[in-house]
Amino acid sequence: MKPFKKHIAEAFNFRPKDAKEIKSNEAIPKDWQEFITEIWKMFGETVVFQTTGKLNKKGEVSGDALAGKIRPDAWFKIKAGTKKIGKGFKVEFNPKGTTLILSKKYGEWDYSINLVAGLGSGTKGPTGAQWESLITHQLNILLGQPDADKNAAEIANPFYPVYLEPAMAIATAFNKTLGAKTIMTQFGASSGSLSKLWKKHGAGNATPKTDMYTKNFNVSLKKAGGSQLASGGREETLATFYAALEYMGKSKSSKKAISSIMNDISKSFTKVAMEYGSGELETLAGGGKVGKKGKADLSPKDKKELKRFSETEQFHKNLNETLKKTLNFDKNPEFLKWFIFEAMSGYKKFDGAQSSASVCVTFDPDDGNISLINVTNKGTSKGLSGLPTPSKELIAKASKVKVYSAWKSSGTRPYSTLRVSGDDHTKDKETLVDCTLNSIIRDEIMLDEDVKSLGLNLTEEIVSLDEFALIKSIASKLKQVGKDSVKWVNGFFKKVTQQVNKVLLGIMKLGERMFEGLFEFLGIEVSATASVPNELADFVNK
Repeated sequence: MKPFKKHIAEAFNFRPKDAKEIKSNEAIPKDWQEFITEIWKMFGETVVFQTTGKLNKKGEVSGDALAGKIRPDAWFKIKAGTKKIGKGFKVEFNPKGTTLILSKKYGEWDYSINLVAGLGSGTKGPTGAQWESLITHQLNILLGQPDADKNAAEIANPFYPVYLEPAMAIATAFNKTLGAKTIMTQFGASSGSLSKLWKKHGAGNATPKTDMYTKNFNVSLKKAGGSQLASGGREETLATFYAALEYMGKSKSSKKAISSIMNDISKSFTKVAMEYGSGELETLAGGGKVGKKGKADLSPKDKKELKRFSETEQFHKNLNETLKKTLNFDKNPEFLKWFIFEAMSGYKKFDGAQSSASVCVTFDPDDGNISLINVTNKGTSKGLSGLPTPSKELIAKASKVKVYSAWKSSGTRPYSTLRVSGDDHTKDKETLVDCTLNSIIRDEIMLDEDVKSLGLNLTEEIVSLDEFALIKSIASKLKQVGKDSVKWVNGFFKKVTQQVNKVLLGIMKLGERMFEGLFEFLGIEVSATASVPNELADFVNK
């Protein structure tokens, strides 16, 4: 057998691009060049030649003088018997099929090479981002502009020809399915610019939804397989929750639902307020509480608790329990539609910029097929402007989305949001509404004629007591001067309810931020979690 005996005291790797490179490489003996050239013609750039032996003292090569690695696609084709081995070659697989020996005779010499499968990272296959480059490059080749995205081409080239065929098949499917008549650009390696809404809720994942884009499509891409039911981060879900509410506030199709919600809120408030007024206040205004045998005096400890937040907290707890049936976004089709649209597109997350996706595509490198979910109508990026247009198929999938929301009273004192009447009404922070439920109650107390007739200096109590402790204190004082405290309480809440209804009408005019204004007015803090079906999980949580 002819030894490979050029100066190979140190190993070298060699991937020739053509036959000329083989002839010009000094590490390859001339009498081996024809053999190596024939192997290269069989496998092209899928093969890398490697020296693996050393010269002994007699000048002979010990061990395997020359070996090679073949990229996986060529290797599997050989094993499947679909790739022809050159004429005159002797082919020998080892028993486990992990190595391949090719040998051929030239004249009096037998030449031999031992081949194994794999070329470093090529064995594992491209990453998700590298597949984006491969598909982008191949689509641009189909359009006759292979260097339209030079960066994608540079990343893709080392994976050819191993992944050439699947990349071509996927690009062809893209072209056929989307009608992508303009060049494609890879975008996924970039970082998006988050909107104020996302930053406000502490969501910091700036990964773009768009991985590649053409003139008409912003594509979010994922490889087939591996998806599981998944939940997004807490902050990301909360930001998406508020985004869905903003869509509802702006959408004409949501107006009927919103009107119904506002009416129910008004009724809920009235119901809770009246029950509170006719029940608990009636007894506490007299300085006692109801037991089996009638009224009993409050202990000093209980009386002290009147100056704490327990009364207002209980009122809001009752109100929140009632509102759960009204603000049941978890089962509201309009809300779920907008929630999944935002989760898939990132439209409000990135202010409708290039980072927002219009179509989600799943590709399968094994068969070259793709499947897609249009996020916007027809999946085009035109649907990512103004009030966007969710596709019918996405709306249908929204029913499978599970959103779990909860809220509680924020605990914010009224004077930290808006000062009471008689002050300059200067806001301590930027708010959407001119008042809160708390401030309405305090304003009505200050304007009430019965309260004025008492000639009280309420400045200290306005600051030190919560709203319902304040009402109880006043009711008690009115009773002391012979007033019907229960009648006053009921009448007081009717006036508060009238003001609440006026504010609710104003909140409806806030448009996309109306629910944010509503929660601000009621002093509600929202928390939310969500889960989505397998087919959507990767797109939602990227």
